Amino acid sequence: MGEMRINKYIAACGFASRRKADELVLNGLVAVNGEVINEPGYMVDIENDAVKVKNKLLKIQNADLYYVLNKPLNYLSSNKDPHSKNLARNLIHYKGHLFNVGRLDSDTSGLLIYTNDGDFANIMTHPSYNIKKRYEVSINGYLKDDTKDSIEQGVLLDDGKTKKCKIEIKKRTSNSTRLHIIISEGKNRQIRRMFEKFGFAVTELKRLTHGRISLDGVREGQYRVFTKDEILYVNELKQKHL
Repeated sequence: MGEMRINKYIAACGFASRRKADELVLNGLVAVNGEVINEPGYMVDIENDAVKVKNKLLKIQNADLYYVLNKPLNYLSSNKDPHSKNLARNLIHYKGHLFNVGRLDSDTSGLLIYTNDGDFANIMTHPSYNIKKRYEVSINGYLKDDTKDSIEQGVLLDDGKTKKCKIEIKKRTSNSTRLHIIISEGKNRQIRRMFEKFGFAVTELKRLTHGRISLDGVREGQYRVFTKDEILYVNELKQKHL
């Protein structure tokens, strides 16, 4: 669920400024689920709580929402697909408008961000901003160091050469390699095609991080709202690039 400080919630509903909202709370004019709230630091569950000011029910208008989802395999990133019931968006129990930041294929699992903040989504996905993404990858062969070095320098694909990337080997056997790869762009099925170019098939692919957003504390199929540090990261990006 998403939470927001009561004064920010009142301001997001267009009722009053945050400073004025604090005064309303301290004067006993704000109720949440029928109970008067007099603590300015009270956190509102924006999905489920009913907030009234002077007995007027508020409805949030322009709050920026940010969710981290740990997408399972066989779920689609698309918000709507008439041919599939397994839509990742449906795993988040919020009925308002959200869109995914980038995408993960059905056969790729891991971190997927959902938000209603278009500016943030654009910064996170546009290749000119060079936002890094870390993936855990398993391939069906022994990745030699010289091949690793070649991939890191960029791979020529049908739709152009990929940017330089970073590969960290985690485990190698005679017939498999597990590694982390860090890229800063998102061509269609890019990682799979990069390794296919060198004769490897990707057997597992999971996104671990997107910028400074991580899967910490999120089990597969579950989601959480951004932490305070992650919200600070959002604000830093927007101040820098907008």
